[in-house]
Amino acid sequence: MEKENIFEKTFRFLEKLMTCFLAIIFLLTITMVVLRYVFKSSILGGSELITFLFIYTTAIGAAVAIPKNRHIRIEFFLNQLGKKMRLTAEVFVYICIAFINGIMMFYSLDWISKVGKDLSQSLGIPLGWVKVSVPIGCSLAVLFSLYAVIMLLKTGELRNEESIL
Repeated sequence: MEKENIFEKTFRFLEKLMTCFLAIIFLLTITMVVLRYVFKSSILGGSELITFLFIYTTAIGAAVAIPKNRHIRIEFFLNQLGKKMRLTAEVFVYICIAFINGIMMFYSLDWISKVGKDLSQSLGIPLGWVKVSVPIGCSLAVLFSLYAVIMLLKTGELRNEESIL
């Protein structure tokens, strides 16, 4: 068994983190439904916490999908290409993903500096803590895209959902 590199360790950690977030979202949702309809009560800030965790799960999940080719893609034209041209096209796609996420990361920092000090309505936490999910997700997407390019160039093979990074 090969030793995992830092990208693979980060990938596995993020998958576990998303699993925990989804479990918390599920349990908190069930708890809030029971409290509302059985006990006519609620958890202060529960809905807001669910929303915030979902935002982080989405931002991180979008990045984690990249190295395993789970990102949104239309493969019809790629499947018409030969192996070498398809590999070139795949590298180009990953570079485009990295570039777009890099731009989003750059512009999101200015956005957060303007609106990040506002407080959330029920939890009273600065919304910057939530909005920082955008540059976190984008920076992870850039890193995983560049890692995918390196792996494509190194191995010369396309990745699929079954292969681990």
